[in-house]
Amino acid sequence: MAKAILNFESETALTFTITEKDGDTVNETETVAVKLTELRPQLYLATWKEKNGNTITLVQDYENGVVYSNWTLPNGEFNNVKGTIKRM
Repeated sequence: MAKAILNFESETALTFTITEKDGDTVNETETVAVKLTELRPQLYLATWKEKNGNTITLVQDYENGVVYSNWTLPNGEFNNVKGTIKRM
């Protein structure tokens, strides 16, 4: 499990900082091209590809404080988790 801070610079740019991985404190930052789709007020779909080849899809539900995170690693392994989300 990981914790991250997402900073949407614009509708097409996202800087994320991973602050925790598997219980360990880390500080990994990357800026990526992002596609944002508003599904309804307070519900967004965000997708991007990281420089390491990971592809990420998030469904961010700010009304209910829930995020659904799905990602595929370069080797094809698919992962998904449900977590909490809040605006800062």
